Amino acid sequence: MPTVTLKLTAAEHARLKAEATRRRTTKSAVLREAIARQIDAAPATGSFYERAKHLIGAASGPGDLSTNPEYMAGYGKSRHS
Repeated sequence: MPTVTLKLTAAEHARLKAEATRRRTTKSAVLREAIARQIDAAPATGSFYERAKHLIGAASGPGDLSTNPEYMAGYGKSRHS
């Protein structure tokens, strides 16, 4: 198994040691688990399309909403004028 060196403050080391003692395991095991959780929780990578493609077609509406100027008539005008 590869080795990684990590510098901790005295307070961080004390917390790590206490957690390992509480769990009756090694400090290394606690760190491996914490690193795995952090990596698993990281945001997905890839393009916006790849992350949002499941939303395509999820809403209904006119197909030309972004190109037809008729939909913009009155946009930005107060309703209470």
